Amino acid sequence: MRHLWALTAAGLIMAGAMTAGAAAFPEKSQGKVDVVMKDKGFRVTSGESERGFMLVAGTQADINLRNEDTIAHEFVSPLLYKAPFQMAGNATLIRLPNTMGVRVDPGQSVVLTFTVPQDSTEFQPLYDLFWCNVHGKQHGDAMRGEILIVETRGEIGGG
Repeated sequence: MRHLWALTAAGLIMAGAMTAGAAAFPEKSQGKVDVVMKDKGFRVTSGESERGFMLVAGTQADINLRNEDTIAHEFVSPLLYKAPFQMAGNATLIRLPNTMGVRVDPGQSVVLTFTVPQDSTEFQPLYDLFWCNVHGKQHGDAMRGEILIVETRGEIGGG
């Protein structure tokens, strides 16, 4: 049996149990995420919700960032500081204390590829944020979003 664990404000919970043959996550959350930057806001067009997405620990993530706005925007996160990433496309690397990301000019796009962090000895759920360092620094701003990293555990096909 596979278990899906999630981190909430109240702590770690088991969100559900998956049996063999059942997909642990919908196709859209298999590590490919599309984020559009437009009207000074982020819109996650493939992922768990418009405001964020979920990744599976130990898998490859591909985050496709598209700036459809008339001004440059940034996509920064502590997750990108923890997980070395590769860039494919036109963007400028942003380095901040304990945070990394990219600045994407209007009309440009970039794909960030990395291995989603995991702890091999004990499950450490990870909840992180992403934001535009120009238009999303404050809680409640439209250019902020959430990342949840989950780990599947248990035997596949077990009872």
